Amino acid sequence: MECNFGGAQLANSDFSGGVLIGANFAGASLAWSSFRGSKLVAANFEGADLRDVAFDGVECTACNFQGAKLDEATFSGARMTAANFSGFRAAIAGDQLRALLARCAACNFQSAALSGFDLSGGSLAGVDFAKADLRRTRFDGAVLCWYVLDGAKRSIKCDNLQGARVEGASFKGVRICTDPEDAHTCTTVSADALRQFSGAALEGAALR
Repeated sequence: MECNFGGAQLANSDFSGGVLIGANFAGASLAWSSFRGSKLVAANFEGADLRDVAFDGVECTACNFQGAKLDEATFSGARMTAANFSGFRAAIAGDQLRALLARCAACNFQSAALSGFDLSGGSLAGVDFAKADLRRTRFDGAVLCWYVLDGAKRSIKCDNLQGARVEGASFKGVRICTDPEDAHTCTTVSADALRQFSGAALEGAALR
């Protein structure tokens, strides 16, 4: 608990299957390391070198990746909750980005560079894309909106797209779900509802 690895040289380290609570890796060099199957709570990776690091199967709650180098990192089967990826910029494989976002609840990708990625068809509910570069990014058929139930009252929430650059992006057939992990509860959300509840006019994007 609360181990301090700030600025440490830890390339090729193996943290697989570990439990790390409040660990500080800020500015650490962790290239080619493994966190496969580990449980991380409030781990701080701010500014760390995480190139080629394996986060496959990790459970990460309230972890901070702001400013981290994540080129070629892998996230197959990872589950992120309230993780901070603000300013995300990484040369990462498309399937790994989709794996990261698919199980990323209440995650912050504000100002992220995601231009040109294909994120179609996946469940992206609960991701904050405000001010992100989403030019030419495909969201076709993805889950971006969901229903919130409060007793008998039902309201709509959508991913935050305020200030995002969406020129050339495609939002065709974007879905809204009662349960974002159950496709049977999903229907196509209207363009008007997507605009209203994402907070963005989505000018220059394809909606139909």
